[in-house]
Amino acid sequence: MDADFESRVRRLIDERVRPSLFEHGGDIQIKEIKGHDVGFVFKGACRTCPAAQITLEEVVEAALKAEIPEIGRVYLINETDQDLIDFAKKLMSSHPDA
Repeated sequence: MDADFESRVRRLIDERVRPSLFEHGGDIQIKEIKGHDVGFVFKGACRTCPAAQITLEEVVEAALKAEIPEIGRVYLINETDQDLIDFAKKLMSSHPDA
């Protein structure tokens, strides 16, 4: 893994992207870096925002490409909250048809 690349990506996200998302009640987390491809997870209000893909492209990807020319694919990783999964399992196990 290219430690310098990862460091530049993390610094740019922390300094330029996250403050903008915080203003809207959201956040972003780097979930994986594979070569020069970077996968993200949105948190907070951004997680359920219908404009999440646009935010990824116009805010996150645009900032990365402007500062880190070798950036590859920038993508979202959809995660389901573990508490929600546990709640659904509980509901299903208590349902007589489950």
